[in-house]
Amino acid sequence: MENKLVTRFLCVAFFIPFIINPKPPTLDINTFRLLALSIVSTISISYFFLSKELTSLFFEALKSKISIAILLFIVWGFLSFFYATNQNEVILRGINFIVFYMCFLSLYVLVAYNKFTFINISIFFSIVVLVAMYYSYASYINITSVAPYNFEQNVYLKGLFSNRNVTAAVYMYSVPFLFYLYLNSKSLIIKLLSIITSVALLHMIFLLAARTSYVIILILTIAIALIAIIDNQKINRDYLITFIAVLGFTIFTSTWSLGTKNDAHAINRINSIDFNEESTNTRLRYYRYGFDQILKNPLLGVGLGNWKIESILKDKNNIVSYVIPYTMHNDFLEVGAELGLIGLIIYIISFWIAILYLFNLYKTNKNRNYVLTLFLCILIYIIDANINFPFIRISQQLYLASFFALALYFSNKKNENIN
Repeated sequence: MENKLVTRFLCVAFFIPFIINPKPPTLDINTFRLLALSIVSTISISYFFLSKELTSLFFEALKSKISIAILLFIVWGFLSFFYATNQNEVILRGINFIVFYMCFLSLYVLVAYNKFTFINISIFFSIVVLVAMYYSYASYINITSVAPYNFEQNVYLKGLFSNRNVTAAVYMYSVPFLFYLYLNSKSLIIKLLSIITSVALLHMIFLLAARTSYVIILILTIAIALIAIIDNQKINRDYLITFIAVLGFTIFTSTWSLGTKNDAHAINRINSIDFNEESTNTRLRYYRYGFDQILKNPLLGVGLGNWKIESILKDKNNIVSYVIPYTMHNDFLEVGAELGLIGLIIYIISFWIAILYLFNLYKTNKNRNYVLTLFLCILIYIIDANINFPFIRISQQLYLASFFALALYFSNKKNENIN
């Protein structure tokens, strides 16, 4: 009984740093959360060795294919210490991935020990995002009580996260869980709450007006439609119909609240995409630097965490007011530039293993909605990683660690019916 209480408390503890603001406020919220996660994961792993069953689950996770892939990536990253320009950056960035790895192992053990159902897991993620949304909507209500909302004010809707792109991405991770609850819960109250929350969540995403979220929504729609066409099952059709219905309704509500002439409206934000526009042009220039670096040094790269230094030399003719190309805005290209093709291949393999777990589950399990939900969550992360840089944002790394842990958990034969 004691183990159950402690392990469930630890599950919640991993997400507490993301649903509270530290007092007094900190200038670097990412470092605060990294420290908090390192403490929680260290306590969790230490506690596992007090129980034979928890220890067994820990080594079960440690020996898994996805664990080995992540560990290989971390080792390869630290080996770049011997040729990197700035060796301190290798250590600092490496610590991020050690914490990510510890979170992955811990979350697998905590979920497996408690044998959480997918309904339980979906409710948990829904509660977390509800708390996070409170801060965004509180700011929105304060703004609209004084003046109409416009795009320039989206910075105030970021809520608990560092900027609107992170907020939009974290909110998007919760959308598949809410749809799962609506389609699979037997409770009318949970169904009603989940559909209302999903509408409120997507509405806030449209208010944030991050163009990456539009790309994610488009690709998700295509992916769900293709799955429904290829595997013509009722559950897949229901998922597609629910997604399109909620999406259509939130487009209507956002249009009604913003107006078609508002610069935060989705159509106006999409129309603002221009390859000559500064933001888009800058990203394309960074991508070119990344490809050039991989071709120049395909084996080793410049060293983990060292792209921020190398990029100054690449982009020195375009630097204005000390604004440097801190990241490449594409995690996969940045991994290739920092750790060469070997590092990039290992990094991709970790995603591939997780997706392969889910693919095998999808083929053998009658209740495929939970598999589709996890796949869509990982897909959202991958899309965002090709446009932004969740690679260095510990809040998004925690979600990825959760998705990997859940993919491993449900791929285990003894857990396949717990959904």
